[in-house]
Amino acid sequence: MRTSRKISEIRLLNGSTGDPGLYIDHPGRDDAILFDAGENATLGMERLADLEAVFITHHHVDHFIGFDRIVRANLDRDKTLQVYGPEGTIAKVYGKIKSYEYPFFPFQKIVIDVHEVHATQLRTARLECTRRFPRPKVQEVDWNPPVIYETDDLKVEAAHVDHTVPCLAFAWVEKPGIAPDPSRLKGRSPSRSPWINEALGRLRAGAPLETPVVVDGQARLLGELRDQYFMETEGSRIAYVTDTAWSESVRPALLRLAGGANRLYCDSFYAQEQIQQADKHHHMTATQAAEFALAANVEELILIHFSTRYAGRFDALVDEARARFPRVSAEIPPAPQKKSTRTANPS
Repeated sequence: MRTSRKISEIRLLNGSTGDPGLYIDHPGRDDAILFDAGENATLGMERLADLEAVFITHHHVDHFIGFDRIVRANLDRDKTLQVYGPEGTIAKVYGKIKSYEYPFFPFQKIVIDVHEVHATQLRTARLECTRRFPRPKVQEVDWNPPVIYETDDLKVEAAHVDHTVPCLAFAWVEKPGIAPDPSRLKGRSPSRSPWINEALGRLRAGAPLETPVVVDGQARLLGELRDQYFMETEGSRIAYVTDTAWSESVRPALLRLAGGANRLYCDSFYAQEQIQQADKHHHMTATQAAEFALAANVEELILIHFSTRYAGRFDALVDEARARFPRVSAEIPPAPQKKSTRTANPS
């Protein structure tokens, strides 16, 4: 085993210039997570079908239009998909699902648990395909911020932010401890190799290393599997913050959410010279994103959600942020090649 921070896949779906969306697949597990449900055509249906939970910041079209593909990819799965979002999420998800007709084959067993994050409560509704998606009953439970979702490996925290509509920011927090090493498993997953979860559970429970575990029909010692396929992780924190003003009302919550993060994916819709527009539409400037990263003591700032008004000069937003915080990057697509207008000389 070795001490490491490792995520098998972390993908900004549309770079820094398209619809915000962050896909994280935890090592060796069928439990991918998606932040925001905007345009997601860069993810194949198989990756969308691997989702365990979807976290929606708000319901503007560029953060929600791709939810239909998520439903389609998971419709034939026998699983429960967790969906979290701000006020109004239950009605909006239910409206999307009911806008389509379904054949309702017996193998279509998808269950979607939808959770609305309110100030002190979580409102939850279950949408079941086997029951032909009847209007759900909503239940309310008290919520003690910030954790809204938790597994053995990770948790997700949420904070309400300052946008023109109800909106959330999130942090993905990997717990320290033992985990599968995807580079050593070489494509094996728990769905295809159930021994991975068996061995992981025994290791976490402190079982003797001489305990036998059946792998591909052969008994292997737990300690041997530990050394060959697992690792100790330090844990990590990734914050995802988009569509919010850098205002006094939400600054404390944002600093708690992103504090000490390894990565901060942060809204930088405007340059500082458009600060009045940023305040009006409740977005951050590149300078404010850098100030946020500096105050939160993050390791790396990745700028996202650039306005199209800066097309052809997106690098200026990165340079602006670097003037305040040095460890800044962005995923900017190369400029399209101009087509030649030259014509051949007449013969």
